[in-house]
Amino acid sequence: MLYRILSVVLLTILIYSCSSKEEAALNVYNWSDYIDPAVVKDFEDKYQVKVIYDTFASNEELLAKLEGGAQGYDVIFPSDYMVEIMIEEDILANLDHTLLPHLSSIDSKFLNPPFDPGSKHSVAFTYGTSGIGYNTSEVAEEIDSWGAFWNPKYAGRILLLDDMREVFGLAFKYLGYSVNDTDPAHLEEAKQLLIQQKEFLLKYESSMNKDLLLNREALLSHFWAGDMYQVIDEDSVFAFTIPREGAVLFTDCMAIPKNAPHKELAHKFIDHILTPEVAGKVINEIWYAMPIPEALQYVDEEIRTDGNIFPPPEILDRCEFLTDLGDYNAVMDRAWSELKLK
Repeated sequence: MLYRILSVVLLTILIYSCSSKEEAALNVYNWSDYIDPAVVKDFEDKYQVKVIYDTFASNEELLAKLEGGAQGYDVIFPSDYMVEIMIEEDILANLDHTLLPHLSSIDSKFLNPPFDPGSKHSVAFTYGTSGIGYNTSEVAEEIDSWGAFWNPKYAGRILLLDDMREVFGLAFKYLGYSVNDTDPAHLEEAKQLLIQQKEFLLKYESSMNKDLLLNREALLSHFWAGDMYQVIDEDSVFAFTIPREGAVLFTDCMAIPKNAPHKELAHKFIDHILTPEVAGKVINEIWYAMPIPEALQYVDEEIRTDGNIFPPPEILDRCEFLTDLGDYNAVMDRAWSELKLK
């Protein structure tokens, strides 16, 4: 009898232990190559938890996953306009600022964004622009315009991001319009221009751009600044430019889904990232600017002094944040589908 009682007790302890281990986990859904693995490890060690990491390639993929009923994500990394959409769809939890003591580290300009006034549902993570990355050993001319993507010299070796708003955004900029243009005639003009560009396109891609550039399959890539600088860090023959017409300016954010199972732990993860020394490590790893001034003391000089990573006002003035287009999103979705099918 005693043996049976002890067996039941041990089994109960084992089940409870396994259950506790399952609970001591944080599920993060982020962009590819967008964190310092050492920072994640530090968080795991500090809080004795396991971080389960999953990645997505576009804001639309992130939204579709959550709209499709995906459960279990604790921290997600949507961009500015997607935060606005998710707030409207009641996907995001309200943040408890008392659990985010390092929120005060963020530059005040990023604490009251138009897409989320008062940072009630999201916290700024990074900011930057898209632009053009290219191989200087095979591209002799200076690249300073989106027009390079229509140059037949580079046919079959050009990548555009597999991202509807970014692709139409570059076409709008090239045509002299806003990235948030909602004139159907301008959208049709941009679509026809992009249909012409497909003659020179290798593919629409958002995840494998680095590999395709490094293995010389692609010469030019529409890419985000930080990702391109990761390529440059591996091979200095590459360069990056923000085209003279301007580009998409973005803020990627950290947020907690409304159905997140570990909200308190999620707040701890976000606050961990906002710690200036930790933020400095992240910047050095991913080559993206973060709006945390105190972090700059921990950032490598070549990064903090680069005008493509921390753009000066004259460059930022030519760039625009994406905004939610409301019902017009459906119109653009149809144009995007038509473009992809051509």
